[in-house]
Amino acid sequence: MKNLLTLFTFILSIAMFAQDFSGKATYQTKMIIKDFKENEKSKDNTNTFTLSPEMMKQIEDAIKSASERTFFLEFTKDESLYTSEEKLDQPTQGSNISISHSPVKLYKNLKDNYSLSENEELDKPFLIKDTLHTSDWQLSTESKQIGNYIVYKATKVVKQKKHFSDSKEETEEKSSDLLSMIDKEPEDLIYTAWYTPQIPIANGPEKFGGLPGLILELHSNNMVYLCSEIVLNPKKNIEIKIPKGKIISQTEHDEKVKKMYENLQQNQKKQWKGNQTIFIAR
Repeated sequence: MKNLLTLFTFILSIAMFAQDFSGKATYQTKMIIKDFKENEKSKDNTNTFTLSPEMMKQIEDAIKSASERTFFLEFTKDESLYTSEEKLDQPTQGSNISISHSPVKLYKNLKDNYSLSENEELDKPFLIKDTLHTSDWQLSTESKQIGNYIVYKATKVVKQKKHFSDSKEETEEKSSDLLSMIDKEPEDLIYTAWYTPQIPIANGPEKFGGLPGLILELHSNNMVYLCSEIVLNPKKNIEIKIPKGKIISQTEHDEKVKKMYENLQQNQKKQWKGNQTIFIAR
């Protein structure tokens, strides 16, 4: 009976894939903070910037709250548009700390394996062109059920490089630099995806896809994406519109961000040196 059900699902998926179908998936996200108190490891260093436990707790709560977002994936067989729900940023209860988000608009072309994402963090809006994260998945026979769908497990590991390199002198000087807290050697990213062949499109949240079915759940090192609703072939036709703007490559974008970082670092060093107090013995 189980084999017959599997065969029926497979035949249904093939028939569905042969059609020009569309749909909309809603994803909920949240962040998992494993260890936020990294500076406790170096509290014996008097030159290291530290935060009080109360401030650390407020920042942690603000990050957790800000990570709880809603995203929508509108898709056809070959294209999709991934957008974020518009939401006003509010301080966490009992805290004045709030974290703002830029709206997300990500176009994906599955046929040609590229994405275009809007970016407003630079001096003017850009569309960043990049390849999709579709390769190097390790498929597993492990399965579970999410809603009405049977999903299967796939994993991948992405090696990370440090974005900005410093000389030995700069590294030593940054021992009292606040920016050193966010410029640490990154750990490799481990992704676990749960996809369903019942919706046979190689798509999912963010730039992820390349699996024999829509990704309904995705885990990274500290983030979880969970599909909460799926509408297939809605009455109102879904039309995927490509965002408009100047297109730059991911490499060009990274270079621009690197220059911004370096300018910020230099300005902070000047400000830090200008605020030093010199005591003269009498």
